[in-house]
This record gives sequence, structure tokens and C-alpha cells, in this order.
Amino acid sequence: MKKASQYFTEEEKKNISKAVQDAESKTSAEIIPVATTSSGRYDRAEDIIGLIVGIIVMVNVLAFMPEYDRGGVASWSDNLLQQIPFTLYLITSIVAGFVIGVAASNRIAWLKKLFTPQTEMREEVINNASQIFYDQRVHHTLSESGVLIFISFLEKRAVILADEKIEKDLGIETIESLCQKLTTALKEKQSPADTMINIIEEAGSLLADLLPRGESDENELSDVLVCID
Repeated sequence: MKKASQYFTEEEKKNISKAVQDAESKTSAEIIPVATTSSGRYDRAEDIIGLIVGIIVMVNVLAFMPEYDRGGVASWSDNLLQQIPFTLYLITSIVAGFVIGVAASNRIAWLKKLFTPQTEMREEVINNASQIFYDQRVHHTLSESGVLIFISFLEKRAVILADEKIEKDLGIETIESLCQKLTTALKEKQSPADTMINIIEEAGSLLADLLPRGESDENELSDVLVCID
């Protein structure tokens, strides 16, 4: 599975940082861009895939070893293969298949998504964004004007969270509109860097009219893109 940091070149990361700096030069708001590989482990999907692969491996063992002595009773003169109980082979095949399935689901994004409900992914992305909103101290600026622009690549979903002051001034509908543009761009496989820069610039322009930057305003939070692999 491709990591979040691998979606951006060093040049693109610098361009995103510059876009944040330019936006914040016009507004007292603090804009924090964050990208993560995935917002959840989705263990249930891993277990389902592992079980399916395990069953497939077991069926193949049954199909291609019909001559095996399934009673598991053999003398020392028999072939070494015949001295191992058949049930042990079945158990081993299921366990091996399960491990292979789990490993495959961790490396192949669409496979994990295939067995994960959309509602679960949406909740995981929202919960993760909310946690990052506090972890990155976006909620703790002096002017109470922090904005988190968050994308999660596995789920191809975006979340924009803002302090209560900005929610009130900018409006929930406007914030949701920006979020929808970001989500649509992810699903259409547009450049993540260009999309994030466009959203930062648009958000900066809107906030400049509502919360213009004052002479005493200081840059409280980092302007760099935060990548969580």
C-alpha cells in the first residue's frame, strides 16, 4: 500500500507549505494540512480476507491430495508425509492461507476496501481527523481560528475541521463545499498536491475577508504538510 508521504514530491511539499504561508499572510486563521495513508486498521476486513484465502488453500489441499491416508496411521517405514495426521495438514493450510490473506489485504488497498463498509470508513476518517485536530493543537490557537485540511488516501475521503469561531463566520455549508471539492478530486485521482493547494488558497481567500490578519498576529503552528504513514 502506497504511503501518504509517497504521494508528494519534496517540491510539492514545499509548494503546499508556501500556499499555507501565503494564505496565512492574509488572515489570522491557522491552516494545517494533513495527509494520512489510512484512518483505520479495518481488522474485520483483514480477518474476512484471511479466512477466505485459508478456505481456498484448504480446498486445494483436499482436491490435490486424494491419495493421502486420512486416518493418519502409518508405520515408520511409510513415507514421512504419510506419518503426519491429515487434520494437521488441513489446519496448517488454513493458518497459512489466513496469514497470506491478511498480508495481501495490508498491501492491496482495493482488496481491504472491498470488504469494508462505506459507513465504517467514513466514521474512521471523521474520528481520525477529530483526533488529529487535537493532537496537532489546531484547537488551541490564541485567536481560536484553527483550520484542519485532512485527507485519507485509502478511503479517498477528506475532512475539513475548524474552530467554532470559524464555523460560525464561514458557515458549515461553505466548509462542507470545500470538503466535497477535496473528496471529489481524490476520487477522480487528481494531483493531491494541486488539489490541496487549491483548497488552501480558496480557504485563505474566504478567511481573509472574515478574519483579516492583524499586526499583532503570530504564526503559532507549523506551515508544513504533515504526512502520517
